[in-house]
Amino acid sequence: MAQPRGYAVGRWESLWASDPYMSHRIVIDLSARKVIGGQGRYRKRWHPMSVRDVDYMQQILEETADAIFDAPREHGFELVDHPPAWALEAWPWPRIYGRTDDEYEQAD
Repeated sequence: MAQPRGYAVGRWESLWASDPYMSHRIVIDLSARKVIGGQGRYRKRWHPMSVRDVDYMQQILEETADAIFDAPREHGFELVDHPPAWALEAWPWPRIYGRTDDEYEQAD
């Protein structure tokens, strides 16, 4: 089976206990096998995940659903050529490396 290219976009059940219940949507760069963006939905709005949360999502997928990187459609993800607009809105694009979540929040 050929390595998928492009990006996979889809929803993932909540990884964190929360009230109210939170759902997530994530973007995976398939060639890098890396979660590159995500949002959590709570209080009827989508909110960008922090860098730490995206890293944690990567860890969870590697530990519990590693096959998602090779067969994202089997996990209900859609294959796309470019990250969706919502994934690009959360951070300056291209992303400025080396800044922490706190620095992004202070700039707002």
